[in-house]
Amino acid sequence: MCYGAAGVAMGTRFLLTSDSTVPDAVKRRYLQAGLDGTVVTTRVDGMPHRVLRTELVEKLESGSRARGFAAALRNAGKFRRMSQMTWRSMIRDGLTMRHGKELTWSQVLMAANTPMLLKAGLVDGNTEAGVLASGQVAGILDDLPSCKELIESIVLDAITHLQTASALVE
Repeated sequence: MCYGAAGVAMGTRFLLTSDSTVPDAVKRRYLQAGLDGTVVTTRVDGMPHRVLRTELVEKLESGSRARGFAAALRNAGKFRRMSQMTWRSMIRDGLTMRHGKELTWSQVLMAANTPMLLKAGLVDGNTEAGVLASGQVAGILDDLPSCKELIESIVLDAITHLQTASALVE
């Protein structure tokens, strides 16, 4: 805030609270991550995402694009069944998604990977077969406060920093 920020993304921090409904195995996996425990990858769906380094992510990063495309096709089918969409509506959505953007058809098809792999990791708790989206902060978090405790801590930190900054101006 002292530098003019209007907001901040804190999804990973709130995911790692005692109130979060993600499975405990997922929380443990995040807490075990080191400072080098995340990677920005485009191999999930063709768009850059920061995720925890997991066995699946390492396979995606080192695997062939053809194998990734085949997995994307399978995930598109799973997503279609889960969402109860028709192939026609999925193609229409793909065309809409591609409109005005420089996305390849491969990227559009791979977009079906994201909800399926996030569900496997964050909902089903399969930390090795799913994708765990993460901020860089994952490597320094080591506790699971309640949301109430976290918000109180954020407010106290903000007050302290604003008071320190205002003292510099006086």
